[in-house]
Amino acid sequence: MKYILLLIVLFGWGTGRVFAQNIEYGAELDTTYMMIGDQQHLRFLLKSDEAVSVRFPQLKDTVVGGVEIIAGPERDSVQGKDGKWLFRESYVITAFDTGVYVIPSYAITLENGDYNNVLRTEPLGFAVNTYKVDEQQGNYDIVAPLQTPLNFAEILPWLLWIVGGLAVAALIAWYIIRRKKNKPLFAAEKKVYVPPYVVAIEKLERLKEEKLWQAGKTKEYYTRLTDAVRQYVADELQIPAMEQTSFETVQALERNTLVDARDAEKIAGLLQEADFVKFAKSTPLPEENMKNLDVAYDFLQHTNERLKSSREEEKDGEAENTSETAASEL
Repeated sequence: MKYILLLIVLFGWGTGRVFAQNIEYGAELDTTYMMIGDQQHLRFLLKSDEAVSVRFPQLKDTVVGGVEIIAGPERDSVQGKDGKWLFRESYVITAFDTGVYVIPSYAITLENGDYNNVLRTEPLGFAVNTYKVDEQQGNYDIVAPLQTPLNFAEILPWLLWIVGGLAVAALIAWYIIRRKKNKPLFAAEKKVYVPPYVVAIEKLERLKEEKLWQAGKTKEYYTRLTDAVRQYVADELQIPAMEQTSFETVQALERNTLVDARDAEKIAGLLQEADFVKFAKSTPLPEENMKNLDVAYDFLQHTNERLKSSREEEKDGEAENTSETAASEL
């Protein structure tokens, strides 16, 4: 659509006089010419010698056909240096079609205790035009894209992709190398074997150093003392002492040929004393606490010595059997 050139008379400020005081009023636009889709302000104004009550027109979605309201109304009032009051009400308007638009006259009501006046603004006109399109050139940017330097936020995703790709490539290469050498993908952690006797003795040493019963923690003292003994019995003698009652454990020790009968009897007394402390809230004498710790030490030491002797005898027997077998074959 070609441009329509018209002479538009803009009544930016309508002025008038109201009896008893000077009043200036009217409506105004930012411009009489705009491009399609642009925005501008439509304002209603009233200037008075004194503060008065003003009721401006209340517009809804459109001002006139084709002219839409984007925002508003926004109203304010201010007193100038000359003492006069300025009242304003503003809308943001736009148009999405070309042409000439005329904003009609609107009523501004001036309310006063002595009188009410209805003042009417003058019509306002403005033209809306569109961009000229060169059909041979086709679509193109009105303004060239702005070239800005790269920042870290734009580079970061690329860096992450590169680092991730290198990590995946390294994992694949490591996997292939391990497979070619017939090595496990993850080397199992080697556990250092600690004999049950050593473990139990270390527990008793820590218990002795912490001085629990001296601090009034008698129940914890006997719990840890019997647990150390029970765990040793379970690991070395294959007696499930951790799950058994004290009576069941004592019976199993008495039947075991690797346990001295006197040690089994003393352990029975230790377990019974511990049960009294844990379940009957008994408080043994200090001498009893020290004696029971010694009982645990003696049981571990004597049982460990008998186990060593038994194992050595088994080795000697196996060696003799091997020698006899070799001699018979010759």
